[in-house]
Amino acid sequence: MLNMIGSLNKKLYKQNKGRNLVAILAIILTTLMFTTLFVLSKSMSQTIMDMAFKQIGSDAHVSSKSVSDLQIELLASHPDVKEVGRSMLLGYAVNTELKGGQVEIRYGSDNYARHSLSYPTTGKMPQSNTEIALDSITLNRLGILQELGQEVTLIYKKDLTGEEYETMTFTLCGFWENNASLFASRIWVSEETVMEARVLEERVSEEHGYAAQIILYSDSDPEGQMEQILTDLGMDDFNYDVNIAYDPSSRAMAASETLPMYLGMVMVFFTGYLIIYNIFQISVTNDIQLYGKLKTLGTTKNQIRKLIMGQANRLCIIGIPVGLLTGYLLGRVLVPVMITRERSSVSASPVIFIGSAVFAWLTVLISCQQPAGIAGKVSPMEASRYSEVQTGILSRKKIGKGTSLSGMAWANLGRNRKRTVTVICSMSLGLVLLSCFYAQYKSFDMEQYLVSLMISDFMVIDATNESYGGYNPASNTISDEFLRNVEQFGGLEEMGRMYSREMELVLSEQAIANMEGFYGRDDRMELMRYDLFWIESYQETIESKRLSAVIYGFDKMLFDIQVCQDYLVDGTIDMEAFYTGDYVFAYCGVSMEEYHEQMPTYSVGESITIGDKAYQVMGILESLNPINRGKTGAACSLGFILPSQEFKRQWPENNIRKLFFNVADSETETMETMIVEYQNNVDSTLSYQSRKTMTKQYEDEIRASAVMGNAISIVIALVGVLNFANSMITAIISRKKEFAMIQSLGMTKQQLRKMLIYEGLDYAGLTLIISYVISTLAVGIVVRAMVADGFTSFRFTLLPLIICTPIILALAVLIPHICLMNVEKQSIVERLRIE
Repeated sequence: MLNMIGSLNKKLYKQNKGRNLVAILAIILTTLMFTTLFVLSKSMSQTIMDMAFKQIGSDAHVSSKSVSDLQIELLASHPDVKEVGRSMLLGYAVNTELKGGQVEIRYGSDNYARHSLSYPTTGKMPQSNTEIALDSITLNRLGILQELGQEVTLIYKKDLTGEEYETMTFTLCGFWENNASLFASRIWVSEETVMEARVLEERVSEEHGYAAQIILYSDSDPEGQMEQILTDLGMDDFNYDVNIAYDPSSRAMAASETLPMYLGMVMVFFTGYLIIYNIFQISVTNDIQLYGKLKTLGTTKNQIRKLIMGQANRLCIIGIPVGLLTGYLLGRVLVPVMITRERSSVSASPVIFIGSAVFAWLTVLISCQQPAGIAGKVSPMEASRYSEVQTGILSRKKIGKGTSLSGMAWANLGRNRKRTVTVICSMSLGLVLLSCFYAQYKSFDMEQYLVSLMISDFMVIDATNESYGGYNPASNTISDEFLRNVEQFGGLEEMGRMYSREMELVLSEQAIANMEGFYGRDDRMELMRYDLFWIESYQETIESKRLSAVIYGFDKMLFDIQVCQDYLVDGTIDMEAFYTGDYVFAYCGVSMEEYHEQMPTYSVGESITIGDKAYQVMGILESLNPINRGKTGAACSLGFILPSQEFKRQWPENNIRKLFFNVADSETETMETMIVEYQNNVDSTLSYQSRKTMTKQYEDEIRASAVMGNAISIVIALVGVLNFANSMITAIISRKKEFAMIQSLGMTKQQLRKMLIYEGLDYAGLTLIISYVISTLAVGIVVRAMVADGFTSFRFTLLPLIICTPIILALAVLIPHICLMNVEKQSIVERLRIE
């Protein structure tokens, strides 16, 4: 019997060539979209993690700054530890060519270098005290060719605050492409070099001589694993830091970035189900009498189910591999388009192909269950009387003499209501989604976006502004040379310097009370419950009454922008009194929406001692993102503003943190070129932003959602059109004999063609009416609510639907016309003889 089922399976497969083609196309499309979404989600997660690793400078799970040889050996012996890398600092390179960035000279084991993302791709790690390995950018800045054997001379000092310098000359034994996201570059020398220098400098410590990186077998809960490891080894006093890239909040951010991909998979499953279900439901209807005859011959329900599922599996064997290949290739094209913030990596994980294949196969399997059930349950007697009209709950309508062609076409839609609903739903879904994605995209307001990020034409930023350790006031990225170039630029209109310095303050009783009154509320603490570092910092502040504060120094240009009524939360603005140097403005640390009487900072009129002088708080301001953006060393801190003259009096050695300036519109391109040339030829660590770069950043950020949203919508719409075409083709072919009968009774070819075109137009008309109604509600209510916050100005539009309307109507006319041409290749007599 199994051989009979297999033989029949092959014959039915060969017989239904048209159905097979449409079904294979549907499976390919479904698999293609699953694969593409898997590629994008895996690649985006991987890229986000890679970006985090690059910013931190390591992909190791755990690190420690002070470890002994014995501790390293103990850790490496634990079964849960995969490997331990070690490193020792020699000093900091201070060659004139390397100013503006921190360059560490270190010994590092091979695994330490690999997990520091700084392992030579050309050459090798240093083995002798004459060898050295550097990154490509450091080589370029030193003016050294990227060729092994080059001579490298370094001037270094053992700590950044020291005054003593040493000079050493090495031979280049290895180099690699630089990690541009990392503030501190690394230069590798041999362990022998570091130990000899440390012996001479009397800096050898047998107990804690190394920094270490600990790599675990699993990245799940590295902190919990580390606690267990230390307990097992009896090293409870061991100090370590967990890589924040493995923190749950970082994982949550990666998950939120890939959420649209997983939502897309749900939509792909739904649309794939609609079309594949419809194909097999039509196929079963057409072959229902065959299944009835098989039941007469003794075929069981399960055997008929196997027969249909066997055909589905045959189609999967062809469609799924093609879909996997084309989906992966499409993913490789889309990943660089959607992930532009960093060099993107395209994942080729086996999970992509296994997951896509399983999801696609399950979609086909689930889609075939109900048609297979119908075929298996039908009795021989029912099958002999079975017609398409009986497949649903239908209302029978008599067609009288006055019935028009359009009325007959409309009645035909009711012959299988389930199929009609399926076709209309699948087409409408794609059109509605396309309208919503486009309306959301068009609601973005570029001017609002730029105002939130830029307060001037150009903003130059010190290299340490975004560094992991926080801003370093001794950094000199914005050098005197660059400053002179800007000041002497012919198109310069105005310029403003911003300085900052972090220091510890002893808080007043009033300031403590203000902070407790604001942050102590249950709703505020609930918002911060996921940031344990912030909560610990806040609790420590309340107990010690000491807090890290960032003191800013502003030039007049920045005061004119920041110190105004738009950002004033409390107090007054008296610029004449402020410039006497006896007053400060305080940042409230929260947005205007969160404002109430008690701000978490000093109160207006309070006296605060900063450095060598007491100042009076004139007013409290809301933060302005372009000015305040950048990392500080503390999770919980206050901010205060001084005039730049007063700031420089207190800290004359402090360098500029940010430089803002405007130029004439005609000189914007010239200034941009000058900055880029300075970056390329003088200081690669110089970072800048302009309105032009911010516009590009916006385009990059929305590209992912725009491309994915539109791609999913278009594919769903294509699946809907394919479903419509399949339904029309199958319905026309299955009604050959019916058409021959009504033609034999006097209906002409032209009338038959018109009836079928009316039927197609009815499908299209219902689809468009439903799409316009739902799109109007979805765009007017849902999209409007989605874009209510942020950088948006809602604009109602149904442009994609308007563009698609003539296309849908054209297909509604074209598909029936082509199908009928194929049917008419047989004469009426030949069609009447069909069994």
